[in-house]
Amino acid sequence: MSHSPLIRLLVSCLMIGLASPLWAAQLVDIYRADTLVKSQAEAERNAAARATLGEVIVRVSGQRSAFDHPAIKEATGKAQNYLFGFSYKSSNETITVDGKTSAAIGLQLNYEPRAIEQLLRQSQLPVWPAQRPKVLVWLVAKDQAGLHLAMDPIDLQALQQQAQYRGLPLVLAEAGVAAGDLWSPDRATLEAVSARYKADAILIGRYTPYSLGPIPAVGAMNSAASTAAGVAQGQGPWLGDWQLFHSGNVQSFTDETPEVKGLFTSAIDRAADYFANQYAITPSGQGPQAIMLQIGNITSFGDFKQAQAYLNELAMVQRMEVAKVNADGILVRLTAEGDAKLLVTTLALGRRLTPAQGNSTATNPSTAAAIAADAGVDAEAMAELDQALANENTTSSSAVVSANAGSVGNPLMYVWQK
Repeated sequence: MSHSPLIRLLVSCLMIGLASPLWAAQLVDIYRADTLVKSQAEAERNAAARATLGEVIVRVSGQRSAFDHPAIKEATGKAQNYLFGFSYKSSNETITVDGKTSAAIGLQLNYEPRAIEQLLRQSQLPVWPAQRPKVLVWLVAKDQAGLHLAMDPIDLQALQQQAQYRGLPLVLAEAGVAAGDLWSPDRATLEAVSARYKADAILIGRYTPYSLGPIPAVGAMNSAASTAAGVAQGQGPWLGDWQLFHSGNVQSFTDETPEVKGLFTSAIDRAADYFANQYAITPSGQGPQAIMLQIGNITSFGDFKQAQAYLNELAMVQRMEVAKVNADGILVRLTAEGDAKLLVTTLALGRRLTPAQGNSTATNPSTAAAIAADAGVDAEAMAELDQALANENTTSSSAVVSANAGSVGNPLMYVWQK
């Protein structure tokens, strides 16, 4: 199957980020907005900032309705105050203002992360960190010619544009599964074939004109009877059925839109909404929480420093303190904006720390003293912690987050992945 240059270009863009062999989650530039202007005048730049701040707010919060918040609307009037930099670049596109068309200039606006996050927190809106799950997309269409994997470049653009708008990194699968196998998908087979892409989730999209009949295993669509009349063979409206596989869960949703690109836009929105609910840091009246984390497989001082840096870089972690170091591992106390469940979900996405199994949590005894000395572990505090551990019933760790997981007596048990 041959592809146009535009399709190849779009596929290349969607494939960015596949090179990481250790973990699939991808850092997304969620604080950047790109737009077109007709000149480099300050007034135009400020107007562009007012026009794009809402896009950034939606992307960072993970909430489509965030722009409707009164505090966000008020901030839009002074959007330029949330910028820390901007740059211009040449463009082959045109821009029409007040009925006049002229050559356009590309404008990249970089918003200040701390200022945006502070605005969201003051507005009691969530913050979805820049480390986002990478989603592998399988697409199959049915038309008068039958089933096929080929996609229109315009539809692909809609898919990519909405993914960029929501800050969701995509990988577009092209080979390995026949169109018929996608039309009647087997989850186990698809997951096996998809493993080579090293993605965090799989999104399967099946779509067809309503006039060609229903999609297998999909119930009746809303308003189907009213839209069926007068529809020409092979024409819209289009029906879409989507399945999102993530961490053992399946999310299913259906749509009916006049054009295919509407199906893609809606599917990306629903997927982004789901992931934002999984990973976003939601404001809580309880304030920061203390979570205990036991880390094993620290066999060198370098391992310790890497693990320390990784945890400190997590958006939900405000502070990390080493409470105890011995041959069993490193016990740390995290001051976090969020609970143990969110931490477990976040660690699963990063894949640098994985749940401990058996006796794999041990730390090289020869490094324990050096780590303890460098971390400044207080002897008296360690004695108090040991006493607290003795007074509580310590249970084994599991993938399920129990009610007291992350407490002193029941720390989360993890292994550092080098």
